[in-house]
Amino acid sequence: MYTSGHLEQRFRQGDESLWLVWLEVATSFAFQGRSGRLNVYKEARPRGGHYWYAYHTAANRTSKRYLGQTANLTFACLEEVAHVLTRSASPQMSPTASPVTPRQTEHRMAPLLTKLMYPPVPITLVERERLLNEVDTILSLRLLLLSASAGSGKTTLLSAWVARSAASSRKIAWLSLDETDNDPTRFWVSVIMALQTCQPSIGEVALSMLHSPQLPHLSTVLTTLLNELTELAEEIVLILDDYHVVEEQAIHETVLFWLEHVPAQVHLVLASRVDPPLSLSRLRVRGQMRELRDADLRFHKVEATHFLNRAMKLTLSQEEVSVLGQRTEGWIAGLQLAALALQQREDHAAFVQAFTGSQRYLLDYIQEEILSHLDAPLQNFLLRVSALSRLNADLCQAVTAEPTSQKLLETLERANLFLIPLDEERHWYRLHDLFREALLAHVRATQPALVVH
Repeated sequence: MYTSGHLEQRFRQGDESLWLVWLEVATSFAFQGRSGRLNVYKEARPRGGHYWYAYHTAANRTSKRYLGQTANLTFACLEEVAHVLTRSASPQMSPTASPVTPRQTEHRMAPLLTKLMYPPVPITLVERERLLNEVDTILSLRLLLLSASAGSGKTTLLSAWVARSAASSRKIAWLSLDETDNDPTRFWVSVIMALQTCQPSIGEVALSMLHSPQLPHLSTVLTTLLNELTELAEEIVLILDDYHVVEEQAIHETVLFWLEHVPAQVHLVLASRVDPPLSLSRLRVRGQMRELRDADLRFHKVEATHFLNRAMKLTLSQEEVSVLGQRTEGWIAGLQLAALALQQREDHAAFVQAFTGSQRYLLDYIQEEILSHLDAPLQNFLLRVSALSRLNADLCQAVTAEPTSQKLLETLERANLFLIPLDEERHWYRLHDLFREALLAHVRATQPALVVH
């Protein structure tokens, strides 16, 4: 380890535990391996958390590779990444070839088997026949997109649909995505293994290509896989849950390639907290997709009554159910958090009348599941504009001094961050009342100077 040309510390092959301790406080370093040089940086991800990335530059071309968490940065891993990125920048390779992932063993590339299993249906499930029928439409489409806010019931709906479909022997492949899938090769290895739960022979050639020491361009791999899928005699539905964790543009490009060329008997379901960059407008115009959003997923009054009084075993009056339904605007997580708090109260009527966004369960959920995943500028903008009961770009700019307020409002809308449009021109919005109250409570607790009196 050199700093300004002076030897600071030396790590040998047996010193990896010391090396990992050092990495906990480091933010960047350069690695010179047998195969080439890397610049490695710890970077903040847009939706929260810090992860390591490797960069290699040659002939004015920079290749970037996601490395993940600190524990992944072994000497062997760095050497392997240096080898692959150096080779990908070689002039003998096609200039259009994408940087490839480091060659790994099949065991290291394989996802956790639990990621290939749909989550069990909760005991508090409310049967939602109208939505299950909507999911059924995937059998005539290329894409079904469930794009809605955290806690809106996307995963539960899909789990219930898979459970119901089991009786019809419908072939459904499930993959729950996480941060480790932000690597094109790992992503498609996981997708193929999910498909193999329906038919073990699917994608064997493509999988061997992905594990090859000389990985071909991903479009070649996908072409091989798609050609094989055209020979399927039965329909397959592939469900990718939590697609919002995917931030690698190369993955979005390959998924779009898949959607453009997938055979008619293969269907894709994406569940995401944000709209994915997949040329959705083109798919809409072609009539190749169906969308379910917050307005579709929110509980109706009958569903809210069933959930609160039967599933959560409360004894609320219809008036109390109506009040909670209005306060939460049918947001399922909001109703569930209210129900959990009510189970610990004797005076239900008083709690219902006093229920606001400052209730502690609700505050914790919004902080942990929503705010903590936003980058600092977007979080700061959201907290500042929470002072406004109605929002447009001019008002937001007046409050935040942010010249790109319109762009940020559209970002919040695409990210399903409880921003409700009030017109069709993307001029006027309002925040979900309960969410806005939670934001204001958070501001009062953490940044009281921002509170408008």
